[in-house]
Amino acid sequence: MSQHSSGSLLLPPEIWDNVCSFLPKPTLSHLRLVSPGLDNIARPWVYRNLRLEGFGNSAERFVEIAKSPGLRNLVRELTVDTSAGPEFPYKSNCEYPFPTSFLDALPYIRCFSHLTALHLRFNEYCGKDDRRGVGIEETWEFRYGVLETVCHCIAGMWTPDQQREIDHKSEHQWHDYDRRHPDPEDDLGVPLDQVIRLKEFTVANLADFYDTDLVASGALKKIMSLPSLIDLKLLITTEMDDGMSESNVYYEEKYEFFDHLSETWLAPSISDNLRVLSLYYKEYWGWLPKMDFRGMDFPKLKVLALGHYVFSHDWQVDWIASIGHTNGSGGLEELYLDDCPILFEALQASPLDQNDPGYPLLSTVLEEADDEMHQYPMRWHHILSKWATSLKALTVFRMGHGEWHEAPRDTLESVLKYYPQVDEDVLRYRLSNNTHRSFNCPEPLDSEYGSEDPGEAWASGRYVDGTGINGRRAYKLQYIEYDIHITGSPWKETFWSRAFDEEGYEPEEGTWVKDNAAFELLCLTIYARAVARGEVHKEFFSETLQV
Repeated sequence: MSQHSSGSLLLPPEIWDNVCSFLPKPTLSHLRLVSPGLDNIARPWVYRNLRLEGFGNSAERFVEIAKSPGLRNLVRELTVDTSAGPEFPYKSNCEYPFPTSFLDALPYIRCFSHLTALHLRFNEYCGKDDRRGVGIEETWEFRYGVLETVCHCIAGMWTPDQQREIDHKSEHQWHDYDRRHPDPEDDLGVPLDQVIRLKEFTVANLADFYDTDLVASGALKKIMSLPSLIDLKLLITTEMDDGMSESNVYYEEKYEFFDHLSETWLAPSISDNLRVLSLYYKEYWGWLPKMDFRGMDFPKLKVLALGHYVFSHDWQVDWIASIGHTNGSGGLEELYLDDCPILFEALQASPLDQNDPGYPLLSTVLEEADDEMHQYPMRWHHILSKWATSLKALTVFRMGHGEWHEAPRDTLESVLKYYPQVDEDVLRYRLSNNTHRSFNCPEPLDSEYGSEDPGEAWASGRYVDGTGINGRRAYKLQYIEYDIHITGSPWKETFWSRAFDEEGYEPEEGTWVKDNAAFELLCLTIYARAVARGEVHKEFFSETLQV
């Protein structure tokens, strides 16, 4: 490594700092050993990202760093993961290794005053405990306890007494759990009322349950009101009947959750300030459960990503076109649709809602009234032709299919090249359930498109941060059916049968040709506007347009 004889660095620190921003953590750790000067430069990047997990020695290491002012102030991004580890079989009635060390460590989050990004991860299985004879490890009460503790720490509202009240409401005592309360008089040097100015907040596997205790405490509302918070990404999970013995349509908590979403996670205090919003749901949503965005302006929003959102009404198209009118660009700049189909046919309990035509009436659905077939005339060429004229600020439009559950292969292989010493099962788990965060990453490699060598692509580091939406072939321009009588989920996906075809599913003959033409016209319109603004050269097409 080139240095002056005095030991000073040959290159300016800011250049080394830029180099470090591209290096994986193992390389950074080795770089620290080269010289004191490089140690000072590499150390902040080594501790920039930190994890607190419910397995291994993560909690102990987390607390050690929290108690060190010289280290905790370097942490900018924190992942808090409740998992008991990839080996534990959730939803199997096995004895749950209650994460006592993890819960003991949670209050130390308040020590990380320089945090800008917080990623909270729950297990994907949620629901009413023992509803069908199978226990739920991360019950609604458990999730409340974790989320409420985290929110109090970020909001500067945490106290030992408040923690005792949270523990009581979350019923941790059922597991003979006695928390080790951090002593407020210890030498942490952190004021209890210190507010952490987050810029980004993401939650994976947020339960579709409206928790009145969480709402009543005010901590979540205070976080959602932070002027600094401009990036919110939610992956919402739901209870599924894996045995397919009954339909999840009748699990009523999900409807209350979406009814209150505009008052909780998307209250005006946050929605009016957001620049980036990602909303993903493990089940299809928008039509049932109904999500009414009318009246929600998101005036500063620049980036919108939706997962499993169902289109059925014209107002949805107009609403997306109205977003971001005061964001400095005059409208939405980036739009990502991950498995977002158009509903074209629904066998549903009837009659439908007369006050909002085309939507199910929830009381009728829950009463299991007689069904009736309903047709929906909207098609993709209707939507895309409107957006071609109304979304004048749009620079990126991607639609298709993301990796919702497993670790994307391209990302897994890329990261393994940098972290060969990491347990592969642990790595697979950490990289799973991230589609709500990776939507804008490069789309996956496809052996039938191009001749790029996978090994070279993985070694390039292109996929280290994630794998994005696959917009090839039938993955885009999706349609979906609904059948109230299907057990498990009532949604009938149509694109899987055409996943490897060049043309996707069409509700009637000729629709695919019209849809694809409208899609290409929208992409070309976006490209032409970019050329006119001088943002791209005419001889190059932007990869993100996916023409």
